[in-house]
Amino acid sequence: MTKIINRITRLAAATLMCSLLATTGHAETMRFGVITTPDHSWSRLMQDFKQRVENTTSNDMRVRESRFAKVRGESSIIELMSKDRLQAAIVAVGSLTTLDPSLNGWLVPYQFKTLDSMRAAAANTQAIAMRDGLEQHNMVVLGYVFPGMRVILTAEPLTTAELKGKRIGTFPNDVFYNWYRQLGADPQPIHLQDIREGFVKGSIDAVDIDLASTLDLELHQQANHLMLTRHMAFPGVFVVSKSWWESLSEANRQSIRQSFIAAEAATAKGLASREKNTLKALANKGMKITEYTEADFNGVPKKLRDFYYGTNTRLREFGLASE
Repeated sequence: MTKIINRITRLAAATLMCSLLATTGHAETMRFGVITTPDHSWSRLMQDFKQRVENTTSNDMRVRESRFAKVRGESSIIELMSKDRLQAAIVAVGSLTTLDPSLNGWLVPYQFKTLDSMRAAAANTQAIAMRDGLEQHNMVVLGYVFPGMRVILTAEPLTTAELKGKRIGTFPNDVFYNWYRQLGADPQPIHLQDIREGFVKGSIDAVDIDLASTLDLELHQQANHLMLTRHMAFPGVFVVSKSWWESLSEANRQSIRQSFIAAEAATAKGLASREKNTLKALANKGMKITEYTEADFNGVPKKLRDFYYGTNTRLREFGLASE
């Protein structure tokens, strides 16, 4: 009798193990890429999204961050998406403008002044057309995401006029380059992880950045003068691999859509208060903060808006609808 019971016990254990393996085998894994620092709004959004998806797909989907994508940067993320080796990502529109130049409309200096105006612009006809156009590159855009506005961090106190001749670390994008050239500065493309070294080695005098990254990277140790310009929006898009997306069940697609919508709304809701807290934290660390407006840039923002409106019909229509 004991031998029979043992055999039944072993059989039951084996059956349970097979069941677990089968369940695991059918689990869908979504690997995502995002290059921002841990406390950045995009990183927080992705963690919120991860929890929502895993809690609403009956345990048949797991969401994991790709460390490889974070280290290699957004150009690698775009390549991995095109080859269907990454399922989801947040990518800055500035990295996608070579695929669709009209996306530069988001980056024109002082095009937007508030988060609400940016979120409203995301729903206009041209913004939706920009999203749809990325499908030919194996990317389905589920929506736009917004961090805080761009600011300028400097190693020594500078006015807007004194930016002339200075080496400014910038995001590698045409609008950024033209903005600083019009100000008489020398734009230097730089990756987020290289900013601290750039200040230490003296290869840059200032950097174009957002507040959250400034705090996360503790850049006050190298450059403790903040020009609170809020001169440029810097949205991203939440994208999924088109071929992977089309392979999912409708239930999983709906779960992913709703999880993104909820995570984006929650992130946007807390962004203004987080910016205030970040400014306070930077001031407490000794950061010298001076506020500037469009009027301090001697007509350059309007000059660039007029220029970019003339380069692309969709960009112009998007810009005019957003004013």
